Amino acid sequence: MAVFDDMELSSSDQELIVEINEALVRFIKSDESHLQLEPMNSFRRRMVHKIGTEFKLSSESTGEGINRSVRLGKTELTRIPEKIIQNNIIDRGIEIFYAKPGTVIVLRNDGSFGIARKERETRILDKRAVDDGEFRIRQNKIVCKQDSNW
Repeated sequence: MAVFDDMELSSSDQELIVEINEALVRFIKSDESHLQLEPMNSFRRRMVHKIGTEFKLSSESTGEGINRSVRLGKTELTRIPEKIIQNNIIDRGIEIFYAKPGTVIVLRNDGSFGIARKERETRILDKRAVDDGEFRIRQNKIVCKQDSNW
């Protein structure tokens, strides 16, 4: 089990960290100035506040009781941390993978890929039908022969 500063993390907490990082990257790349997260317990709010500081975001807890959540805002210093940028690129180079023609393939955040199944969209980097049965993984995308970056 990993430790987040002074906090002991379960596998679901570690998964939450990944999801928060991904949500913050999308937020920073967006035109939005604030991000209001869903209500969560105090432990998870604390995690969001800590992760938000890595991105140089302002953060505050809002609401009361079970409706308490975190609101994040961009600042002049807001940025995507270098370690997030480096860890977020999945590229398998010139390796070619095969699937039955027409199969829908998903590329997941953890680098795994395969046949699409019921999954939370936040865990999917790319989803695509592979018409000719051959594909590559390049820069977080499923690439087919007809693509310019094959």
